[in-house]
Amino acid sequence: MRKQVNFINMLTQNEQRLIVKIAHLYYYEGLKQSEISAALHISQSCVSRMLSRATKEGIIKINIIQPANIFIDLELEIQNKYKIDQVIIVDVVDENNEEQIKQTIGAAAAHYLQTTIREDDFLGISSWSSHIRAMVDKLHPLNIKAKGVIQLLGGVGTNGNVNATILTHTLANYLNCDAFLLPSQSIEMSKEYFDHVMGTDEVKQVVSKFKEVSMAIIGIGELTPSSLLKNSGNYYNESMLKNLESKGAVGDICLHYFDKKGKPILSPDEDTAIGMQLNEIIACPHVVALAGGRRRAQAIKGALMGGYVDVLITDKVVAEMLV
Repeated sequence: MRKQVNFINMLTQNEQRLIVKIAHLYYYEGLKQSEISAALHISQSCVSRMLSRATKEGIIKINIIQPANIFIDLELEIQNKYKIDQVIIVDVVDENNEEQIKQTIGAAAAHYLQTTIREDDFLGISSWSSHIRAMVDKLHPLNIKAKGVIQLLGGVGTNGNVNATILTHTLANYLNCDAFLLPSQSIEMSKEYFDHVMGTDEVKQVVSKFKEVSMAIIGIGELTPSSLLKNSGNYYNESMLKNLESKGAVGDICLHYFDKKGKPILSPDEDTAIGMQLNEIIACPHVVALAGGRRRAQAIKGALMGGYVDVLITDKVVAEMLV
């Protein structure tokens, strides 16, 4: 039996001529679709269809030239592997320079916030992250009024109050909104005192607003506290840190520790950190994590495995370790 040939999808020479002409005007001459429509006396919808057809038939081939310090393929690989919305990978000259890594991640995070923040967003920040501090340093006042900026981790302590307050207030000023401070230490040394502090009106009012946060900007800490956190006096003692290590802790978010699979280390009866809980992090609509440096790679992977992160901003060395 003779095979029938379907001519419907085949381009005639006249169709090819029109498509090539439209493509030339659009890509080489820089004309808008409406201008091409007027010049060729055809409908704008026809112009749009012809451009789509040109791509489908291989007449138009689009090549994206990726600069050496942009890592789109690696970003997509991590996004697909850990099922998260977006990964932003920064390049640093000295991969062992932690300060350079923090500043570069901070600059990328500032750009991300400036381009994604929406009117009436309610931001939460983990105020004991040097990466977040670098982000705020790179920001400038925006022409937008957010709903508020709330402190997600207690900061009262030897040096804590000033740093946490300034960071939260500065970001709130840039976003033309109110700041909500969490008037407590990061960690209470006993469950009894933790319950007492959580029961005070001042703390209860702030913690009750965690469920309103539309975007949480968090750091991911390793088991050993950062110098910023250690100097604040808001961290567990050596005995507790060894206990956490023995239970398999690899990192923390808001001082709530998790293992390499992202599972919480401490039960609710043991955890005395005053800040946004891990289950609240998961429930938050949009969580942006800022973390880099090879020492944090295992903690970052644990956070991704736990499903705590929607957007990760990190450096290339860590990104390669994640895949």
